[in-house]
Amino acid sequence: MKTKFQLLLAFLFLLPVLPGCRMYQSSPRPTIPLVERVINDHQCAEHQLLAGFDAKNPHGDIVLLDTPERCFYLSERFVTCDERDNVDGHAMVDLLPDFAGERITSVIDLLYTPYDRFVTADNASALREVTVRAALSAVDTACCLGPFDHERRSRKPAAKLIILSSPYMAANGGFDLDTLFRSTGASVPVLSAPEVMFSRVKKTHPGAVNIGVLSDSLTTACGVYQAVFKDWCRKAGDSYSTLFAFSMPEDADSLSLSAADLSSDAFKQILDQYSRAGKSSALTALVVDEHSVCIDSLRASYQRILSRPSDENAFYRKMLAKDFEFIDGARALTDACYQYLRENNLFTHNISYPVAAAYVTSPEAKGYLLMDFDVNALPVEMTDNLQRTAPATFKMYVQDQYHARGN
Repeated sequence: MKTKFQLLLAFLFLLPVLPGCRMYQSSPRPTIPLVERVINDHQCAEHQLLAGFDAKNPHGDIVLLDTPERCFYLSERFVTCDERDNVDGHAMVDLLPDFAGERITSVIDLLYTPYDRFVTADNASALREVTVRAALSAVDTACCLGPFDHERRSRKPAAKLIILSSPYMAANGGFDLDTLFRSTGASVPVLSAPEVMFSRVKKTHPGAVNIGVLSDSLTTACGVYQAVFKDWCRKAGDSYSTLFAFSMPEDADSLSLSAADLSSDAFKQILDQYSRAGKSSALTALVVDEHSVCIDSLRASYQRILSRPSDENAFYRKMLAKDFEFIDGARALTDACYQYLRENNLFTHNISYPVAAAYVTSPEAKGYLLMDFDVNALPVEMTDNLQRTAPATFKMYVQDQYHARGN
């Protein structure tokens, strides 16, 4: 009897490691049902998709997940930036874009954006599922031909790097993606834009930091930056750093790229928010995560605060660390992406200009299904915004449509 009992204990001990018997161990923080299903159902399409992911394939796309407007702006940044030598990576302009040979793909989500409505409706679980489904669609190589033709599929490259540039998706879905990819063994690299920006501050300011983030008032009010920051600090074992989310000032027009006013004092209006909130710790850096802002205008206002003696300027100087700096969120993101691709040998090394591509969510699909992108199908206002803020990207979209029609 004793021998049988010992054998039973031994069998139960070995059960989790026997082939085909290993079950997913739930993490202390619960994930969403979709992720639980994909992890545990090895026969489902999503699990099979992740099982076939090749993390060493350099020929995939760099995929942006965000609102259409932010995707357009970031795509423009990726296809035009030229700040490094394409041979050894050191800082210099060599007249060849840094992401030469790469395909920058935007997922134009017209079905679920704006994402703030999920947060204001207290429906974060739905946004978490949207984030996971968007990432799975980026890894997938299939998309439908049109909004009413979901049976026939066209092919697209899989993602080799996913960028959660949306702070809403990073805060509501970043954890679920991490759980999904770790638990399935799929080494799908994901960059969380807010975390990249926070890490950029830490790079030049080791120790405790007081970070400011500038964004639109809706995003600031939703608390998504604070949620990501809290998790980022937890993972780093940092219980001393702080974050303050700033809204765009009333004089926001003076900061716009299209009509920047270098004499504007909009930066003082931004700091007034800090003062009204009763904050006294000197800010280490201000991360600008609003694509319409001209950072040079903020820097000019900052220099006047430093150089012009007055009681008012002395008041503002107390709010800023001696080594205070502005961080361009988009540049921090392209820098981190470049570094990741270089360190992991994931550049295509094709000598050609980068390409901007896009897919759009199908309005008639159940769940999250991408279809071929038609720039002419965009709302007029969005098309005008694309032409204005991302002319190179828009030109590539138009050319792609021209060739797709057999011209």
